[in-house]
Amino acid sequence: MKQQYLRPFLKHLRFLSVTTLIALGSFSAHAGDLTQQRLHFEFALEALQTKDWDNFQQFSTGLQDYPLYYYLRYQYLKPRLKEVPQSEIQAFLRRYGDTYFGDSLRRDWLNQLVKMGDWATFVRFYAPQKSTSLQCHYVQARLMTGRQIRAAVRDAKKLWLVGKSQPKACDPVFEYLYENGQINNTLLWKRISLAMKKSRLSLARALAKRLDPASRAWVTRWQTMHKRPAQTLAEFSEPDVPIVREIILHGIKRLARKQFELANEYWNTFQPHYDFSVQQIGEMQRDLALASVKRDHPEALKWLTAVNKNYLNEKVSQTRIKLAFKRQNWHALLDFVTELPEKERNILRWRYWHARALEQTGKSTQARRMYKKLAKERDYYGFLAADRVRAKYRMRHRPIAFTPTEQATLMKNLSIAGAYEFYQLGQQKSEERKWILNARREWHHALKHINKRQQAVAAALASRWGWHDRAVITAAKAGHYDDLDVRFPLAFYPHFAAGATNQDIDLAWVYGITRQESAFMSKVRSRAGALGLMQLMPATGRLVARKIGLQLRSTRDILDIDTNISLGTAYLRQMLDRFDGNYMLATAAYNAGPGRAKRWAAKNACVPADIWVELIPFNETRNYVRRVLFYTRVFESRLGQRTRPLRVTLAPYNSCASTYIRRNENNPKTPG
Repeated sequence: MKQQYLRPFLKHLRFLSVTTLIALGSFSAHAGDLTQQRLHFEFALEALQTKDWDNFQQFSTGLQDYPLYYYLRYQYLKPRLKEVPQSEIQAFLRRYGDTYFGDSLRRDWLNQLVKMGDWATFVRFYAPQKSTSLQCHYVQARLMTGRQIRAAVRDAKKLWLVGKSQPKACDPVFEYLYENGQINNTLLWKRISLAMKKSRLSLARALAKRLDPASRAWVTRWQTMHKRPAQTLAEFSEPDVPIVREIILHGIKRLARKQFELANEYWNTFQPHYDFSVQQIGEMQRDLALASVKRDHPEALKWLTAVNKNYLNEKVSQTRIKLAFKRQNWHALLDFVTELPEKERNILRWRYWHARALEQTGKSTQARRMYKKLAKERDYYGFLAADRVRAKYRMRHRPIAFTPTEQATLMKNLSIAGAYEFYQLGQQKSEERKWILNARREWHHALKHINKRQQAVAAALASRWGWHDRAVITAAKAGHYDDLDVRFPLAFYPHFAAGATNQDIDLAWVYGITRQESAFMSKVRSRAGALGLMQLMPATGRLVARKIGLQLRSTRDILDIDTNISLGTAYLRQMLDRFDGNYMLATAAYNAGPGRAKRWAAKNACVPADIWVELIPFNETRNYVRRVLFYTRVFESRLGQRTRPLRVTLAPYNSCASTYIRRNENNPKTPG
């Protein structure tokens, strides 16, 4: 019998045999054994799918204490919201509403109540929702039932005052605001301004219909400025009133995106003739400075330096520091870092670059003192600092300790208990992907409703269960970074060790790559389509498979743990060979592709290697490289290997006018 016909036959046979056993009394009606409960649960779901109500009732009996009983009830109620008595739904929500699937059923039921016009019940069972439509329905329900009118109107205004169109569900609420005089001209102009800033011209036009004809004309003028800023500014001559000033500013900012020089000329022309506020002037100078960088203007650094400190924001700070990196202007970098807000200045990244700037500007003693202090931190920048003063890396492992009482309390949480049971079902390989997905959903839901201490305990428990990806993610969410067993598990060790040995590459590096790629989720598929532990794109996987003589029957084969690691480590070997053994460039290539890594290496060949990392144009790849190199050092410690200096280094380029990199790589005291 062919496999595709055999599988349903065996499934039916198994179902029949268990039914027979129950009929013979071999299974307790109140199965207490977890294995029996799992069987009852599985067959209850099968009976539910086939609408075999007798067997569904038979298998469900006695499962009230099973961790996933609520999921069984959810599956029963979800398609029957119109049919079952409301009391059943209400009873379910009262008991299980704080779970992921309870929350999901609540959303479905709230939408059903809207269709029924049952606003009183809607208000009674509403819980805060992400859905804007449901938020608007909640406002409408309170208005319809006369409950909390002031709060409802306040919430309605918040939903209305945004720079985008809202769902149709909000229309009755917004009409209420208009009809009851809650929206005046001031609020209309405020929302029109928000819409124009977000380029939502159709929304601005719709709002303008509620203005008088003279005011509507200004909105039309504003939209013309938005579409044709250069032409409109050239012909613009209007009286000095607030709306005119806002239109001028809008046009200059739009023009600066493509024609910075012309925009700056118009700013110099209009500024003396209009009474712009101090804030408008400061913000315009800031925005023009940012535009000068995008247009690669030679005076960009000067513009950024001149930005009034009262109008500095994170974007300006990051942009001018990056430009100082690019031009290796250490004096400017020192000024920019010291001008950061104190809280931001104390971030490890900026502490390191503060020390580097001090060192490069002749303040070596002060820099060395900062390096030594920073070297005590277990971090990418802490390790860079340690390399500069030849200090040992500080791992500072501190396990998460918890009591049996804390564990027992946590496991009483329905979502935690449900997530664990979903995970166990997934480990049994029966519809693995479905159960693991449900486990993650329920786990994530639980984390939003427990405190930091409970999250830390949950991370430690997940690690003990071998659920490493949730352990890693949960420890970070809890802010508990010191348990290295939890955060850097030696998961799938035989597989990774074999792959690294076969390709003659650093096992700690393979672990570092995998930790960043998937956090050890073996069956994960990214939104971009990357697969498995080492997140291989199907095309890359097939290409590598051909090169190493590995046969793939289908794309799904790439998800197999051994296959995935074989392909991933082989691809790492290829990247390492392509970049002459340079782990930093190979790491960048693994994330962004070898073509991009090669271009970046050529473009910034003559900068110090630590700056090279900062100049990677993709935020994702820049963070990726820093994390992988850092993780690699931690995994070396976990594996008991000899730790080496952080592999932040570039190969020397003979064409470089500067000899910095060659000097750096020959001088272990000042690694790049």
